[in-house]
Amino acid sequence: MGIAIAFKDISKHYGEVNALKQVSFSVEEGEFFSMLGPSGSGKTTSLRLMAGFEQPSSGSLSLLGQEAAGTPPYARDVNTVFQDYALFPHMNVLDNVAYGLMVRKMPKAERHALA
Repeated sequence: MGIAIAFKDISKHYGEVNALKQVSFSVEEGEFFSMLGPSGSGKTTSLRLMAGFEQPSSGSLSLLGQEAAGTPPYARDVNTVFQDYALFPHMNVLDNVAYGLMVRKMPKAERHALA
């Protein structure tokens, strides 16, 4: 298996605030990964970068070996459920959870059974 997610020297700035400063890590396909840290440490910013809701100020982000820059959120094999209800408002809970499977064109009955 290969690398599913790779951050290489990722920085993200919001004006004068450095949310992330030269962060590098990788996650192998099939590996479980957790990010822990206090409020303001960059966890949500990292997730928003992976999902494509934000773009890094510098550095590179790869998903499944492909550079993610310019890839819109709906075209990424990444799904994130945030605590602030960043869900698709036109979908019910089950469809939001199964969204990643829908993007992969899995039949509805099968994705609902898995979700």
